Amino acid sequence: MLSTITQSFSALRLLLHIMLGILLILCTGAFWNNKTKLVKSTKQWWLSRITRLMGIKVNVMGSIPSPYPGKGILYVSNHVSWIDIPLIGGLQQINFLSKAEVKNWPLIGYLAQSTGTLFIKRGNGDAQKVAEDIAGYIEQGRSVLFFPEGTTSDGRQVRRFFPKLFRAAEHTQIQLCPVAVHYKLEDNPSNPAAFIDDDEFGSHLWNLLRYRNIQATVEFLPVRPLPSTNLSETVKQAQQEISQSVARMHGSC
Repeated sequence: MLSTITQSFSALRLLLHIMLGILLILCTGAFWNNKTKLVKSTKQWWLSRITRLMGIKVNVMGSIPSPYPGKGILYVSNHVSWIDIPLIGGLQQINFLSKAEVKNWPLIGYLAQSTGTLFIKRGNGDAQKVAEDIAGYIEQGRSVLFFPEGTTSDGRQVRRFFPKLFRAAEHTQIQLCPVAVHYKLEDNPSNPAAFIDDDEFGSHLWNLLRYRNIQATVEFLPVRPLPSTNLSETVKQAQQEISQSVARMHGSC
């Protein structure tokens, strides 16, 4: 683990990177149009830089899908932490679906809104509208990722998937790519990356910056069509495949 001085230096570097993100939004025109190739590639670089600044070592398994002509891909992943977003977003050009509360996070909320993040109010009955918004992004050639567990876990297992947002397939043809993420420390069974229960963002981030040996694994599972009918079977299969992948990775710790 790092000393407090080194930890503080890491926090400063991360804050400066976040401030750079605000500048990049203006320089790339993302505030006015976040659909351009420049915005997409800049966002991917910016997100990948976060994991590097935090000293997270990233291992990729499987094949990262190539974009379909004129269509985006729908990604779904198990959810362990807010780190999942820069982790996956640094590997592929993706728009995320986030809880509405993130809009109010200092700086991060502004960055998210300006770069095409979709938001959902949990328990507010707007899943159908969000499913339509996801379909709209896919039709525009913009890939989307959401976390169908609806909450985070400690990373040891995958919770059941809520199927409502998969109904985006009722509005356009969709290719689905399940993704599995897993974090570990060398020779340590704990998982400091997990952001669960009543964790507060600032204190969680500060604790994470104590480490420089967090290893993150991302496995891209095979892409398959998401049917507009009998969704439940496809959703169940995706959940099982991600769960099996996480179990394999956890078992190798």
